[in-house]
Amino acid sequence: MAKQIPDQLELDSFPPLLKMDEVAQILRVDRKYAYEMARRTGFPVINIGSEKRPMLRVAKVALLNWLEGEQGVKVTA
Repeated sequence: MAKQIPDQLELDSFPPLLKMDEVAQILRVDRKYAYEMARRTGFPVINIGSEKRPMLRVAKVALLNWLEGEQGVKVTA
């Protein structure tokens, strides 16, 4: 059964440090594409794991700043 995504996401409902699934949900993209974006230079991803077992996270504020600065998209919560 597919997950239902609400028409409008409440950014306040997400934690300050986002998992890649949550990044994908906010950006309304496929999970695989979110991981592809994480490999791009300039995308605000941090690795809190190890080289063998990476755990990628994105600070919510950094994602919003990236959208505004890099993509020219103004996000209001």
